[in-house]
Order: sequence, then structure tokens, then C-alpha cells
Amino acid sequence: MSGDKRTILVVEDDPLSMRLTVDLLQANGFNTLDCRDGTAALETLKASSPDMILLDINMPGMSGFEVHEKIRQDRRFDGIKVIALSASVMKEEEDRIRKAGFSDFVPKPLDTKGLVRKIKEYLGE
Repeated sequence: MSGDKRTILVVEDDPLSMRLTVDLLQANGFNTLDCRDGTAALETLKASSPDMILLDINMPGMSGFEVHEKIRQDRRFDGIKVIALSASVMKEEEDRIRKAGFSDFVPKPLDTKGLVRKIKEYLGE
């Protein structure tokens, strides 16, 4: 890894999934920010500038699609890659995620080695 640690914002409403994802990222040398819902994620983005966002699609309140749309409406976040996380592995859901303009899609349960490899590729590491 080069220089400073990269920061990844994890937006996940399930506490166990959040803990596993954050632990995985920290064990691989990343700083993490974590939010349990879309509103908190948008507030966190105003105060920080993560290098990447891992965004759960199916959350109560504001869905990952709605959060992604709000992120893309703000030019300050243009360079941030947003990877959708979803337990739904239906082809229609994946198509909808790709059409919405997410950087990528990772199904749950997470392939931990694959996720870390994908993150490093997107961050140029």
C-alpha cells in the first residue's frame, strides 16, 4: 500500500454484517467510517471525504439507491467509487444496480478475498 491509509465508508444496517466488513477492512490496512443508515451516511460525507463507499442496498428508511442518487447529485463526491452490497442475487437486482451507475456490485454473503482485491484495484493499490 502506498503512503497514507485509505478510508472506506461502510453503510450497513445489519450490525453483524457491519462488524464483519469493518473488521475485514481494518485487518487489510484501511481506515473505516461506519453508518447504519442513509441519512447518517450523507451527514458523514459532508464532514469527511472517504476514498470509497460500500453501500448496502436494502436498508430501512432511505434505500441504497436513494443514497447513491443523492451522492451523485453532489459534485464534491464525483471521484468517490460506490460499491453496492446486496443479499439479493437476483439478476434483476444486479441489472438495476448497474443501471443506477454504481461503480460495482458485490453480493452478500461477502467473498472477503474478492472484496479486498476489488477495493484495492479500484483504489489503484
